[in-house]
Amino acid sequence: MSSPASPAPGIPPSPPIAVSSPADILSYVPHALGFLPDESLVVLTTQGRRLGATLRVDLPPDGRDSRAFAEGVVSFLRGDADADGTLLVVYTKQGWPRQALPPRHGLVRVVGAVLEAAGLPVHGGWLVSASAWRDYFCSDDECCPWPGRPLDAVVLSPLNAELIFSGSAFDASASDAVLRAAPSVARRTSSPVHRLRVVEEARARYASGCAGRWTSPAQFQAVSDVWDAVLLRPEALVVDAEPDVAAFLLASIESRTVRDFLLVSACVGSGTARAGVAACGLVDDSGPAGTGADNGAVRGDRVLPDVREATGLRAALRLPASTERGRDPGTGTGRAGRAPAASPPGGGPIVGDAGPVYADVLSGRFTGAIAWDRVDGMTVVLGRLAEVSDGEARAAGLTMSAWFEYARGRGSRAAVYLDAAERAVPGYRLARLLHELLRRGGLPAWARSRSTAWPAGAAGKDPTAVPQHAGTAEQPG
Repeated sequence: MSSPASPAPGIPPSPPIAVSSPADILSYVPHALGFLPDESLVVLTTQGRRLGATLRVDLPPDGRDSRAFAEGVVSFLRGDADADGTLLVVYTKQGWPRQALPPRHGLVRVVGAVLEAAGLPVHGGWLVSASAWRDYFCSDDECCPWPGRPLDAVVLSPLNAELIFSGSAFDASASDAVLRAAPSVARRTSSPVHRLRVVEEARARYASGCAGRWTSPAQFQAVSDVWDAVLLRPEALVVDAEPDVAAFLLASIESRTVRDFLLVSACVGSGTARAGVAACGLVDDSGPAGTGADNGAVRGDRVLPDVREATGLRAALRLPASTERGRDPGTGTGRAGRAPAASPPGGGPIVGDAGPVYADVLSGRFTGAIAWDRVDGMTVVLGRLAEVSDGEARAAGLTMSAWFEYARGRGSRAAVYLDAAERAVPGYRLARLLHELLRRGGLPAWARSRSTAWPAGAAGKDPTAVPQHAGTAEQPG
């Protein structure tokens, strides 16, 4: 068997990965997911002798309706229209006594029957324990000796060696995968206190100066422009170099309207998202006049952060080429001032009927193309902001990161971010809502389709990801 890559548009397809044994298949799974499954059911679709989509779900608790669980599994796989079969892998620490039925036999039997009825018959399956693996459907001790084959056979498989040689890696758990990529999810960075204080004081001033005006048309446009400018080169945002920009971004996402707008903007472009906000009546032209540090500002003016020269943000925002140093946020370049002549790139053409599109993206019902480069860039920026944030801004940023993992179909990683958001602000509403959505097995419509799902690693965004089918998904219980 082989597994085709799923490159982003314009990227030449990667060569198929040769799969010649069960050990190869079992070695492929954690590379595809990015972490080693635990107490999980993994379903891989097949297309002839090729591997297709990969789905991981938590094994349900005993007593749960097995048929409802199985139908949920099938619903995740319907987007792989070319699939003609499946393979199953059960990961569990539950023992398999000799001459007894395998763990979760009743559940697997129901899942198999539902897959068969959906035209995705199970062609094979394995159980992976803490120390061995064994063919799930074979009870012949001569063919499949008890208690199973050592995991060394998986570790030493040719495919595992090939994937490691190509730069792929995986973590011991979803939590480890998130924390390796973004250590600040667990706690704020151990930066010098002075650095944290500078950003926090600036954030507080921006929050105060823009209170009641984040959704005024001019200020909302300003926020959109700043975020678009940052997303032109997300890796260039260094908090030490641009503390006022980081503070402005953090203050902005404390507004729920701005926060939700940015989720949509990342996915379909700021032009469509701004039109959607307007269509939904979320921009308010009746808010207070300029309340920033420049008390003489008039309605229609806007507050921009004090941008330094190094990152190119000033040019992207069409700001003056020079600035005085030592000014507070909200004054100088940060004061309430007239809008630049044009917005930075990032808006793009408006996609469809903006109001319904806006609502559909937020609810996961959107079926169109997602701007994955912008989503990945937003993840980079939010990771940088998590290093210096606290309280409401931290909870907002972590929940946004969770939503983007949900958008990628990586529910287990989303849950890690949501737990961190709950620690930052217990009861943070969007985190609670997203937690409930994940608990029910929610997956956005675009993640169910090969043509619109996140192509992990295809554009070089994740150097540890194996090229894979754009349909890899994993869900917490």
